Amino acid sequence: MQYQYLVLLCLCCFWLTHTEGQVTFMSTKIWESARNKVGSTKWSFVNSWNGDTDYENTWKCNLFVYDILQEVNAVTPTRWSWSQFSRAPIGANEWANPNSDYVKDTNCYKTVSYSSRQKGDVIAFKRYRGSGHMGIVSTNGDYISALRVRVQEDNVDSFLRSDPSIASKTVWRYTC
Repeated sequence: MQYQYLVLLCLCCFWLTHTEGQVTFMSTKIWESARNKVGSTKWSFVNSWNGDTDYENTWKCNLFVYDILQEVNAVTPTRWSWSQFSRAPIGANEWANPNSDYVKDTNCYKTVSYSSRQKGDVIAFKRYRGSGHMGIVSTNGDYISALRVRVQEDNVDSFLRSDPSIASKTVWRYTC
């Protein structure tokens, strides 16, 4: 009987470390993909997105995150877009909702505390009014995000201090 418990314990430990290793590997892939885009103007405010002019003169931080996740073959939450008659990436405010059905229905993300964030996590900021903001967590307290002109790596806490319109922040960790 003790032998069975020992085998069960070993299997559980293997499963936990194997699963954690996969998450760490995927988190690193997400972070590396985002890091490689720093300086890019593809997601700038004035540009279209993937040739779609409906996205000209719009904020594209959510599209940046969507493209990064797609590039590494991560499951990406989408919603129905009546204007495009197809599935489309969810917005920053939806990512900032810790109870988002769009994100939770993928079964591939879990929320983690702000203090537990790690490179490769998705971080989203809800504003009191208007569009939110989001990016990919980097190292040393930084995050990578599409801003007006280019993709930049900036300090999260400095961003929060400089933008009093931020109402909340949500951190999602990829788990598949």
